[in-house]
Amino acid sequence: MAEIEFIIPPNKPLKVTVESVFSMHDLYRHIRKWLDEHKYVTFEKDYREVAKESGKSAAIKLAPWRKVDDYTKFCIDIKIKFKDLKEVETRSGILNQGEVSVKFESFLEKDYENRWENNFMTRFIRSLNDHFFISDKLEGYKAELRDDTYDLFNEIKSFLGLHRIQKP
Repeated sequence: MAEIEFIIPPNKPLKVTVESVFSMHDLYRHIRKWLDEHKYVTFEKDYREVAKESGKSAAIKLAPWRKVDDYTKFCIDIKIKFKDLKEVETRSGILNQGEVSVKFESFLEKDYENRWENNFMTRFIRSLNDHFFISDKLEGYKAELRDDTYDLFNEIKSFLGLHRIQKP
């Protein structure tokens, strides 16, 4: 089984929530464009839409990933929730008014092809390899994935008209 190391963990995700006027479709396209430009393969895990009297609600779960090498893969989980969306007509066309919430989690998936899971000895060698031989390379990968996650997070904040934040 692949080993997962969280960079932005599920219990402390990056999150942006705003109530404003925006285009739901343009937000989704903006996210997909950023992922395509950074060579992530995007997998849409879930899409749910419910129409209520107060407006339309929707939830989208994306699971983009990118192979870094034969051993390591970057994964970013993105959860987008739209609440009480109503269509409003503006000078620039028909837009959505309501609340949008976007959460980001990211993790490094090591040995994603399960090549090192055959028996105890290969798992032990993999552990030695991770901790002593390629630890510097893995630290660089963690920093790169953290940078990618914060970059996408800041792109979404910019799209929604909010201020950027610096990564810790």
